[in-house]
Amino acid sequence: MITDDIKLIKKFSEKLFHFYDERDEIEDYNVKIIIGQDYNKKTFKAHLYLIRAMCPYFNTAFKKDWRKKDNDGFFFIEKPNIKPEVFEVILRYIYSGSISCEKKSPEFLFEIMFASDELILHDLYSYIEKYLIEHHSTYLNENFPYILSLSFEHPLWKRLQEFCLTKINNNPYSIFELRNFQSISSNFFKEIIKNDKLLMDEIDIWKSLIIWCKGQVMQRNHIPNDHYDITKWPKKYKKIFSKIIKEFVPFIRFNNINYKDFYDKVKPFKEFIQQDIYESSLWYYVNPSIVTKRLYDRKIKFIDSNLLKLKHLTLICSWIDKKSEIYNQNNLPYTFDLKIRGTLDGFTANIFQKKSRKLENTIIIMRVKGTNELIGGYNPYIYEHDRWKEPNEFWRTEYKSFIFSFPDETSSLDSKNNISWLNCNNLNFSTELKKLESRSILSRIDPNHISNAFYISKNTGPRFGKYDLFLEDNFNLPLSCRCSKQYYLNDIRDEFYFCIDEYELFKIIKK
Repeated sequence: MITDDIKLIKKFSEKLFHFYDERDEIEDYNVKIIIGQDYNKKTFKAHLYLIRAMCPYFNTAFKKDWRKKDNDGFFFIEKPNIKPEVFEVILRYIYSGSISCEKKSPEFLFEIMFASDELILHDLYSYIEKYLIEHHSTYLNENFPYILSLSFEHPLWKRLQEFCLTKINNNPYSIFELRNFQSISSNFFKEIIKNDKLLMDEIDIWKSLIIWCKGQVMQRNHIPNDHYDITKWPKKYKKIFSKIIKEFVPFIRFNNINYKDFYDKVKPFKEFIQQDIYESSLWYYVNPSIVTKRLYDRKIKFIDSNLLKLKHLTLICSWIDKKSEIYNQNNLPYTFDLKIRGTLDGFTANIFQKKSRKLENTIIIMRVKGTNELIGGYNPYIYEHDRWKEPNEFWRTEYKSFIFSFPDETSSLDSKNNISWLNCNNLNFSTELKKLESRSILSRIDPNHISNAFYISKNTGPRFGKYDLFLEDNFNLPLSCRCSKQYYLNDIRDEFYFCIDEYELFKIIKK
């Protein structure tokens, strides 16, 4: 029965289309639609009651009290903002109820969408939306800032809006890495950074904001590209920059930025930040337990850490699973649950043993005092044993454990402000990740020494190998930590003794 109905509808459509196909021969048309302007102008013939029935816009425009006649007695309407070749497709659709999108470029399909949106042909632009997403996703991705702005300028383009939001939520870095990232409109850039589900390092969101605002000022005022240092701009340009950025600053979660990044990448722009916001952020670093209306987290955080960023986690997850290629940062297989933080819980072996004893599958990460290096180790087992009471110390066999080091990526608090990143016109997470990988050191347990992978002791902190990575009783005292290749394959730092000013222990949970 349904098939018969479809056949009837198809026959009806074909008969109706006859009136479109033979418009020049059929003399009973009574409407002229004048499309385009200047050299690209064309008059289309149509039938009043048919176009009123099929198109809500024409139904209103040709109401009895509104419609106009020309000198020849034809009803007419002018639409100079639509191209004739575009309207040819739309009029064909009005008469036949069908459209072929094949062999039409994405740009031309968008022109049809603009016109059909104006003519209130919801079914038509909805159909083209679906076709674009299914057949021209590459074009949509390559022109994402434009598509993003475009889709939200048209409230009823729901499919494209959903496509954009899904892309942002799944891979926010891909937006900020685009070469034409600065072309994102003001309204929609604000919507992006307001998003509580934006899965990015907060410092990268801040850097993106600075880069975006810089681009707006430079483009509008034709500032040369070599004048990227905003802090050295003339007062008139600073004033414009300040006016733009202050609209966005309230949506930055400064409490999610560690104090070293705050000093290096936020403080240089203090003059552009509202005083109350800046001061409340400083108070947070003085006392993290302070809660103000300004300080709140995003609903989704990939990790609660003062030390690790998304690129670090990407490498660690890849190392755990021994991946030959690095994981995609938006599809990491593990979550990291913070269990100990030195500055909150303390730096003694007693505290570490008490809080870590029952934990398995953990990563410890620590910051070397004075150098800002990050070093750490992965322990797939637990920090105790069924022989915990007797003896007090013993070796444990393990073949999956590893230790590692990440280089210092922040400038010293005593150095001049480091704003070289402002020379870029976008973020580049992929490049930064590769750079971090090339400068990091991974050291797995030597296959000949798996019986010496980890040393259990009540009186010290974690001990990978003999002195490969060893924390004594008070980790933040001078000479309290050691690194020297013994049973692991590589040295992870040059100096033997060191101490730390922060460490964190995370339980790793498979998603």
